[in-house]
Amino acid sequence: MPDSGSSKHPLATVYIIDDDARLRVSLQDFFDLVGQRARAFESAFDFLEQSDLTQPGCILLDIRMPGMTGLELQAKLTDQGYPLPIIFMTGNASVGTSVSAMKAGAFDYLLKPFSSESLIKATNLALDRNAEERGKSAALQHVRDGVASLTPREAEVFGFVSKGLMNKQIAHEMGISEIMVKLHRGRVMKKLEARSVVDLVRIFDEAHQQGSK
Repeated sequence: MPDSGSSKHPLATVYIIDDDARLRVSLQDFFDLVGQRARAFESAFDFLEQSDLTQPGCILLDIRMPGMTGLELQAKLTDQGYPLPIIFMTGNASVGTSVSAMKAGAFDYLLKPFSSESLIKATNLALDRNAEERGKSAALQHVRDGVASLTPREAEVFGFVSKGLMNKQIAHEMGISEIMVKLHRGRVMKKLEARSVVDLVRIFDEAHQQGSK
């Protein structure tokens, strides 16, 4: 495969899983050439035993392999909650299967033999998606940590503010003074890094969505 540019995500890992040794070596050499971290595996079992799936990356996966097939690995990773985007590598006879894999959540598929241009384009887009999803996950975790840091009183005020209640109404509902409501509200906004009531409502909605997953 000729060089077709450099990788956008050199610190992420492209996991190559294919029982064809020549293809594995070719792909590994290609990613080394463009400065993209990559690891190659002969089987799905080797990949599961030797990989840290919590790290950023994507998967180049053959559909038809002895032992655990690509589709079976896809289902296993989905069941275990690992979000790495999967790009299936397939021959003409497996196009229909690839469509099924896409419906099951695969990111893309490449028809063998594929060009270096299509390979780097697909992997860069998959790594873009993974970086985006990891960023969203980190942001949601930050929100959840902030909400978890609230005291019971602060959490109660937070809930009332998110419903649009004014300080006077919150004071009545909680049986405390408006001064105390303002104090709790100020602490809530500081802990949650909110600049306005709109921010608080957004954060409340995000925390609720995270908690419901």
